[in-house]
Amino acid sequence: MKFSVVILLFTSHLLLAQSVKIEEKIKLSKKISETSGIVFLDNEILTFNDSGGKPKLYVLKPSSGKIKRTIKIKNALNVDWESITQDEKFVYIGDTGNNYGNRKNLVIYKVSKKDIQTQDKVKAEKIYYSYTNQKRFVKESHQSNFDCEAMTIYKNQLYLFTKNWKDNQTNIYALPNSAGVYQANPIKSLTIDCLLTSIAYNSEIDSFVGTAYDRNYQSYILIIKDFETVPLISKISLTATLGYSNQTEAIAWKNNHQIYVTREASQKKLNGKHYKRKQKLFLITLTD
Repeated sequence: MKFSVVILLFTSHLLLAQSVKIEEKIKLSKKISETSGIVFLDNEILTFNDSGGKPKLYVLKPSSGKIKRTIKIKNALNVDWESITQDEKFVYIGDTGNNYGNRKNLVIYKVSKKDIQTQDKVKAEKIYYSYTNQKRFVKESHQSNFDCEAMTIYKNQLYLFTKNWKDNQTNIYALPNSAGVYQANPIKSLTIDCLLTSIAYNSEIDSFVGTAYDRNYQSYILIIKDFETVPLISKISLTATLGYSNQTEAIAWKNNHQIYVTREASQKKLNGKHYKRKQKLFLITLTD
């Protein structure tokens, strides 16, 4: 069954008639109830569980959501895995979650695609980093602008988009994509008025897409164009089709017009009503 919603958006003096169509809703295994990042690779989906999960990637069949294979990263820990991206030869898994704003062990695991395709146990190179402009490391729950759940490859670098609990913006940092120890340099900030949970760049159409939600767990798709000049941001609500309390956490391009999005399992009480959401995979078509 197909669901659609049309939203009219004002962005930089442009009126955008933007629509999304949810083509498929696919159940996911209980083993991946906290799916926090996805990539679409060889017509399959790679995902993982976030904080406290095992250092494993799960290979899913998109049509059914069933787990085809599990890949263990032998020299990795899962402190708070939140993001994943890819280039031609490697997959990058971001242990970038920082809910309390006090982490000093942020790391991105770089794994060969060839190893992922042929082995069930792999080793990773490690990219350690800190934020150039972070000077304070006091533990404060959901008060930091140095949490990060969104990472993508852009112009042969890793770009990290923060989840700003304080000001509902996203700050963007750049990192080399090779093993080492680095300081992430700030590039720019975007006002999005929500909490960004994933990002994916498509070089063929020069566009970013992301998932986000607000404090009331209304969920959104973000589309970012003209990134190098004055970014044009389209913010598309999914609440009309999915309802409230959808913790959308991951996104990946399937092609130039479609994306995959995953939702974590969650239980929330909002405005006196209890919501229970199961983990799911959505196939969504983007149209103008």
